[in-house]
Amino acid sequence: MTGRFSPFVLLILLSPNLSAQNPTPDLDQVELTNGRVFGGLVLEETPSQVRFRVVSRKSGRPTLTSTETFSRTDIRSVKRLTDPARDSLVRKLSDLDRQRELFLANLRQLDGPADKKLVIDGIRPTAVAWEDDPNQTAWAFDSQFFILTTNLREPLAVLVTLQLEEIFRAISNLIPPKLPGRPTRIRIWADQAGYLRAVARDQPNLEHPAFYDPLTNRILAGTDLARIESEAAALRIHHAKQLGILTQRESEIQKAMGGRIPQEFADIATRARRELRDADQKNIQAVRQSRTRLLQILNHEAIHAYLGNWVYDRQHRPLPRWLNEGMAQVFETGLIEAGEIRADWPDPARLSGVRQLIRDGRFPPLRKILSDSPDHFLVRNASTNNNPEIDPSGQTEREASREAYLASWILAYHLTFGLKKIPGPEFDQYLESLAKAKGKAENVAAFEAWTKMEMDKFEKGMMDFIGKLRPDGSLAPNK
Repeated sequence: MTGRFSPFVLLILLSPNLSAQNPTPDLDQVELTNGRVFGGLVLEETPSQVRFRVVSRKSGRPTLTSTETFSRTDIRSVKRLTDPARDSLVRKLSDLDRQRELFLANLRQLDGPADKKLVIDGIRPTAVAWEDDPNQTAWAFDSQFFILTTNLREPLAVLVTLQLEEIFRAISNLIPPKLPGRPTRIRIWADQAGYLRAVARDQPNLEHPAFYDPLTNRILAGTDLARIESEAAALRIHHAKQLGILTQRESEIQKAMGGRIPQEFADIATRARRELRDADQKNIQAVRQSRTRLLQILNHEAIHAYLGNWVYDRQHRPLPRWLNEGMAQVFETGLIEAGEIRADWPDPARLSGVRQLIRDGRFPPLRKILSDSPDHFLVRNASTNNNPEIDPSGQTEREASREAYLASWILAYHLTFGLKKIPGPEFDQYLESLAKAKGKAENVAAFEAWTKMEMDKFEKGMMDFIGKLRPDGSLAPNK
């Protein structure tokens, strides 16, 4: 058996090889005589061999592919999908390849020469004047689902555009539109100060990195990514100068010592190079983490915008706030591949937070989650508020918000992946009932009718689910 990994796979691969797996039913299968089974796509069959594109989809990891050639003497059986299913698989893999090529081209631009012209087919933001400062260049892009304007530098504007295109497409494939929605206007500031000034007009002192306003169908977001990138670049230049000085000093000492460098100085030089290299790597990692966080924040707000604008009428069939925030959190960290969003593994930080709340006896009762005030999802800057909000339980606004977010996340995750209740006709019927409900009692009755469980039984089952939930989304067996 021989194999060849694509360049993208080499970039992201964390394990040395693709291994045999339990393939999903939507893949061709090759079973070897040693019992190993591979899922993927049959590319070519001859009397002597089978050329096969192996597809590996592990929870929480990007889909990996490699082209393998199996000898007929090693093959026990080959199972092909039906022709329509294979055609669908070919389209998905082609779409996946194109998506990754676009992102790779953009990533090369992000870290490459600033003067190199950016050309990515299908994603071409237009240079416009920035509304806050007409003398500053901004970038604009129009899509079916959004109209973007940002003063981020062009490669970042392209990255954001690519991500927004993918998240809107993926969530619309998962939950198809039901309403004749309108494109959401999205503005992204390259500095937090500009963003906070804009948000303060409608939401004074709001402490959120982004904000979706359903009344105006706008997403406002700010990031310090430009500052972080600039600081990292300046430090990289400084470190390069330091290395140059170090190398020159080494040369001078070597010359003075007749071609020999004292071991003490050699050790100091080695340690200095390692420290400079480690510092550069930490700065690179900080930049990448900031980029990832910005994209996740935009995913979150885009999901709010899509659900409230294209699927669930906020006046006649609105999503309750806990579910709106819960679903946005569930899918914001998902992997988007070929028009699909994969998020069936729990976010580790959130799961840890939920379990800590349970251990501390602070996880809110289910009835409270279902009726939680929308204000609990907002945090305002206490430094500009002489009377920070404290609810009747003695919680600060920040504590109440954190608990509301964590509780809504695990409840939405349990309903989506544990009980498979979202999406679907029964879910739509629940929202219909909820829209007609009057008071907390009818809200609870609608939830019980949807889940076919009384509140106490549901709550007990969810606690059991949380206790057994593994990092890959599977459940530990009963002890």
